Amino acid sequence: MSADQPREVLLVHHGGSRPGRTACERASGVIRAAGLQPVPVSAATPEQLTRDLTDLLRSRSTSIAAVVAVGGDGMAHLVLQCLETMRLQGVEFPFGLVPAGSGNDLARYRGVPVGDVERATGRMLRGLESAPRTMDLIHVRCADGTEHVCATAVCLGLDARVNARANTWPRVRASAKYLVALALEAVSMRARRYDLTWTAPNGMLHVIDTNLSFLVLANTSSIGGGLTILPDADAEDGVLDLFAVSDVGPASLAVLFPRLFVGKHLSLPQVAVEPSVSATASLHGAPPTAREPEAAAYGDGERLGPLPVSVEVLPAAVQVLF
Repeated sequence: MSADQPREVLLVHHGGSRPGRTACERASGVIRAAGLQPVPVSAATPEQLTRDLTDLLRSRSTSIAAVVAVGGDGMAHLVLQCLETMRLQGVEFPFGLVPAGSGNDLARYRGVPVGDVERATGRMLRGLESAPRTMDLIHVRCADGTEHVCATAVCLGLDARVNARANTWPRVRASAKYLVALALEAVSMRARRYDLTWTAPNGMLHVIDTNLSFLVLANTSSIGGGLTILPDADAEDGVLDLFAVSDVGPASLAVLFPRLFVGKHLSLPQVAVEPSVSATASLHGAPPTAREPEAAAYGDGERLGPLPVSVEVLPAAVQVLF
């Protein structure tokens, strides 16, 4: 890297997370040894961190070499919102990732070492010296008017309700809490009826009205900290995968779920996968009640907003260093 190139590497982490702080300190040492300047960025709340990071990107854009999420999928999600805001304003930054969270689906998909900060940081630094590589993102617009970008997947069915329950246990490892949350949800699970449309890569529009248990628009291979719903996912092909599981009960779910860990579920008759470049989904029928609460979309493990939602792929939307 020449002397006149940007030299600051922003390390974005949650100020209240001890693993995040420790990983940030270790990554900083590797970055200094490479002749670059680490700049830790943290805050007590996600809202404040989003504001601080966006302000920093605007005020120091010419000196920033990379923006690195130090954490799990949630931290990557937060950083990507800020990067997308800047991209829409015509300013782009390379995106790096040092896994240090409870859920690391994006890191696992991209082969970033989990649990080894030095190797993950080294991979990011090599990315700065390599030819640029991009990754697709998912754009989501919710019924409340909010817009989001996601790296891994958008969950809309039972998978979203499981995600909501699992998020109430922040200190538990992602795959473990997802399993427990699924077991609890499965006891009273009932498929919901969806009005679903999607556009295939060839431009053909599909419209269905059907009962579904799982409904996911995926960019990468796994959800829930390691559930491999789409073993052959490609986040660089400009296409999303619509993953749907028909109306199944607890017994069928008990057959399906273990196969998700090894990617052996796609041959089951209840499972369908459709390539799509955009989709819309809404709940069919009565408004929410206490027994059937408002359906919400979850992306990268984070709550996005209520249904209906519209989803589309953003091809090559971010330069990645991993």
